[in-house]
Amino acid sequence: MDYFLFNFSGVQFHYTMSPVFFVAIKNTQKILWNKYNLFLVLFCITACLVGVYKYRDNIITDIPKQTSKTLAQYKNFSKERTDRKDNMSKLLLSHKPEAGVYVLVIGESQNRAHMQAYNYHRATTPWLDSMKNDKNMLLFTKAYSCHTHTVPTLLYALTAKNQYNNIAVKNAVSVLEVAEAAGFETVWLSNQVKYSAWDTPVTSIASEANQQKWINSTLGESTNTDYFDGKLIEELEKIKITDKMLIVMHLMGNHGSYEQRYPKAFEKYDGKNTIDKYDNSIIYNDYVMSQVYKRARKIPNFKGLVYCSDHADAIDKNLSHDAAQFDFDMTHIPLYIYLSDSYIQNNSAKYKSLEKQKNKLFTNDLLFNLMLGVLGINLNNIYEPNNDPTADTFDNNKERFKTLYGKKYICEEKL
Repeated sequence: MDYFLFNFSGVQFHYTMSPVFFVAIKNTQKILWNKYNLFLVLFCITACLVGVYKYRDNIITDIPKQTSKTLAQYKNFSKERTDRKDNMSKLLLSHKPEAGVYVLVIGESQNRAHMQAYNYHRATTPWLDSMKNDKNMLLFTKAYSCHTHTVPTLLYALTAKNQYNNIAVKNAVSVLEVAEAAGFETVWLSNQVKYSAWDTPVTSIASEANQQKWINSTLGESTNTDYFDGKLIEELEKIKITDKMLIVMHLMGNHGSYEQRYPKAFEKYDGKNTIDKYDNSIIYNDYVMSQVYKRARKIPNFKGLVYCSDHADAIDKNLSHDAAQFDFDMTHIPLYIYLSDSYIQNNSAKYKSLEKQKNKLFTNDLLFNLMLGVLGINLNNIYEPNNDPTADTFDNNKERFKTLYGKKYICEEKL
């Protein structure tokens, strides 16, 4: 008889080589091999599950959790709208804000490090650069976003909720709700997608506006647009003007794909690489803002223009703004405020405070308090003067400022 010797996992086996025994050998080897692989697979799965559980509180696993939490907060926010409105009259103090027209522009994915006005080496913001030394223009040099995604950022920026208070999102009144209750005509003009998972919470806030215009007909999770942002200037021309207004404009701004954000005429750089395309979009954004400024100043009783981006793109590191790959570059946003001569004359203390704070840290979840301060709205138990740079009580302690919904302290950044 013949004998067959083989090695399996370091153990030697001897079998008689008859046809029957050969079949037995093959089947036995197959069974043992399958069990061995099954053990490895089960071991790997168990190890992965243990690892995920042990390190479950990290940035990567936190993204879906945070998204789910944000959407859940949004649902409660929408459901509690009626109750917030009913309580608004009780919260507003007897002093009524003066009449005036104010424009708030929300940028998208704009990094101040690529803006000429913030000392970028390319001439990407000629209008803003020409305006930054105007006494009426206040350029904030250390503004940061509170998150790196639009919905989480604007859910805080446009409501009373921020990283530094304990207000439940469902109870957080929006800046539009407050302005309307204080007698302002409210307007929302947008080039963002109206109906998608990304923008629905923002849409809910915008739905409070008395006048609305959405020029982007795209549906779903898309960044496509029908028009460039300049189309919003035409819509600004069409709104019904009163002497007491808050106009909010939400741009598509500098969101990727960058080459889709500007007309061919604004392709100053050849566009062969990502930074060229991004810088071209910055140039066009500056042009759009110059036109918003020109149009706003013609509105009777115009008082002020505030511009703030939702977050930035870490364009130099090719990271966009994905929080799973968090980098502080994603939070470096521009913020600037233009105030009319009449506003400065009648609100000299606020103007001086803004001048004092413009080179201090600021996170855009405090935009709500900033806007209430600019508008002159007193909201009892909601407005926070320590979080409003128009107030001399603004807390500019650099150690307190956070981003990524409180998970990162800004002072951790190595500048």
